[in-house]
Amino acid sequence: MDEVSVAHYFSQLMEVGLGFDLDDPNLKGTPVRVARMFCREFFKGVDKEFKEFAFFPNDKYYDQIISSNKVNFVSMCAHHFLPFTGYAWVLYIPGQRLVGASKMARLVEHYAARPQLQERLCHDVINCFVDNVQPKGVMVVIYGVHGCMKCRGVKQVGSSFGTSAVYGEFKNSLSTRQEGFDLIKLSLSMEF
Repeated sequence: MDEVSVAHYFSQLMEVGLGFDLDDPNLKGTPVRVARMFCREFFKGVDKEFKEFAFFPNDKYYDQIISSNKVNFVSMCAHHFLPFTGYAWVLYIPGQRLVGASKMARLVEHYAARPQLQERLCHDVINCFVDNVQPKGVMVVIYGVHGCMKCRGVKQVGSSFGTSAVYGEFKNSLSTRQEGFDLIKLSLSMEF
């Protein structure tokens, strides 16, 4: 990504397209700040796959659900370029590998850092997890609040959007999937 080009074109959008005075003290430097934000934060995951897993041997053969709960994320809606924020849960049943606890959160953050659809974010996370970790089962659940629904269009301030993706034992066993949803429900009532 080229921050200089992004700043240049964003200043053109502001000045030529929208008619803003870039000498206004409140707008001075905005194109540079926006370029930095886009390139270093919101879109830093573009064209990159997540490869930062830390693996540990499952030498005690743990075969129950492990969950990463209420992972905060911020992404940018690919349709309107407005942020959507929310929580993600990544639950898995290990095979031969255990994953470092922080890596599930980093995985969600990585795929959120690109122009995104919530449905695709769910699939990006689960597909990467399955390909790299090779678990017996995975479930990804995401609830997001979309800026494009909150501040424009239907203007639904309290509305959220839910998506899920399941693989392996979570897909094949209704009782395992229900146990996963029960853990998610329990995590919502916990405070640390």
